[in-house]
Amino acid sequence: MSQRVYKFISAQFGISDLKERRVKLSTIDDLNDPFDVFHALDTTDLQHAKAVTGLAAHFGNTVGLLCFSRNWDNLLLWSHYAASHTGICLGFDIPDDVFAANAMDVRYQPNLLKIHDSKDLDSHFGKRLFCTKHESWSYEQEVRFFVELKDLADEHGLHWFQFGPVFQLKEVTLGVRCCDDHAHKVCEALKEYPDQIECTRAYMRNDAFMLNRRDVDPLCQSRRGA
Repeated sequence: MSQRVYKFISAQFGISDLKERRVKLSTIDDLNDPFDVFHALDTTDLQHAKAVTGLAAHFGNTVGLLCFSRNWDNLLLWSHYAASHTGICLGFDIPDDVFAANAMDVRYQPNLLKIHDSKDLDSHFGKRLFCTKHESWSYEQEVRFFVELKDLADEHGLHWFQFGPVFQLKEVTLGVRCCDDHAHKVCEALKEYPDQIECTRAYMRNDAFMLNRRDVDPLCQSRRGA
């Protein structure tokens, strides 16, 4: 058994990722929320602030993040991460055992974490620090995986994580505003995959602020010899 998670991305970078069979690893320094990870802690105590600065410097160079959502149809996710619904959403299956051992659900709350006693600084608190964000981000329903940065960054300073049996691509959803040219390029990239990847397009419902999906046809039919 496995669990499915979703990655939203612009069409340009999504098509490149499909061709290269990889996704970009985020680093602590390039997260889009300045309060994320180590900055989710109340550091009015100067000793705490110093400790956090040291941890951030260390982990910023050695740890990357894979960030996913638990749903594909959130309107804000499409708007913020998939170029205003012109991009795509990748669906990955992750084996249950891998998910249970490594996945971290982000916790959303109104206030910063506080250290009341040195005994608070245990492994449980460390995990909370890695996965606490302000409640305004709760729409993301984010799931995180932390990955050791073993390989050197590429010429652009980026780190990558390859698709594979642990993170197996299973579906691609085109955004409501994804143009036909990008849709065709997505389908062309999927031709090279040994297993069939479900390809759908999101569309707006007529009766609610919601999205549904339909098969991409006939653009993707040609990839199966139809």
